[in-house]
Amino acid sequence: MDGRGPLVHGDVVRRRDAEVTIHNLLQGRDTLIALRDGATLNTLASAGKLIPLRQVTTPLDTALLTRRPFTYRYGGATYWASFEPVFTGFPEYARRGARDFVNRMTDWRANGPGLQYSEYSLALTGPQPVLVLGERRRGQYLENAIVLVDSIGATGFAGRLIEKDQVHPVRFEQLPEAPVEYTAEAFVDEVNAGYSRSYLLAPLEEDQEGSTAVEVNRLPRRSTIDPGDLGNISASFLDDGTLMFLSNDHIVLQGSYVLDLDRGLLTVSDDTDADYRVFVDTRDGIAFTLPVSVVELVGSRLVGQDNYLRIEVAAP
Repeated sequence: MDGRGPLVHGDVVRRRDAEVTIHNLLQGRDTLIALRDGATLNTLASAGKLIPLRQVTTPLDTALLTRRPFTYRYGGATYWASFEPVFTGFPEYARRGARDFVNRMTDWRANGPGLQYSEYSLALTGPQPVLVLGERRRGQYLENAIVLVDSIGATGFAGRLIEKDQVHPVRFEQLPEAPVEYTAEAFVDEVNAGYSRSYLLAPLEEDQEGSTAVEVNRLPRRSTIDPGDLGNISASFLDDGTLMFLSNDHIVLQGSYVLDLDRGLLTVSDDTDADYRVFVDTRDGIAFTLPVSVVELVGSRLVGQDNYLRIEVAAP
């Protein structure tokens, strides 16, 4: 539903004889309504809109979701996405079965719609599976999108992405397995032996009026840098098992890490137990891509814009 009627966006409605069961995918609650005096689902929907579910005969194996990353198109842009098998967010009020949804544009534009979604949960709802994508700030969900999975193949799936009152066709295609050029040990050794150069992937807009680092939510969890850091940020793996991204005068991000070269992801956990997803590219040398907010103090306000920082490791 689109949320304008008595039923809430995210309800799955089933009718059996004179009873209607409503299961809410966002809140996990169930409601039973007995239809009386000729009432129908249309009268229950009132001014809202019901979207019929379709019968899907092929089951959606969760291994298909988590085996490799996908590409998909949304809003005229192509995205790279990984349905992770783990959940690294803050646990307060997390949805049942929530896991990490790592999402970026393939051309690295930092301000596109859809990038705020960082969680997913899979509801194996009859007659078809439903994916729920969520954006959350600690214990509060801010935005939601739902994917009704209409068809499932060996290397992907297709369906309808519902966001607010809009419905978009969407197809997720699994990326082929890419060869890994490094062992984890060789990767760490090359990063530590080389030197780094860094730059932003999207141009900074000149007018930052009205935009603050706190209010911008296009990139879910990002590090904070200032314009003076640009060009001076390097990566180092330390003997204590931590990773450090360091500018000339301060630490940008430091913490324990998990390196997944098969997927091209580096997860860094800082001392507050917050997890940051860093993208790794080894196709032509080594490069890290770190989601950041580039901020400045303007008067008494911290003003900034989201972006991607590319850190390239050059041979010594």
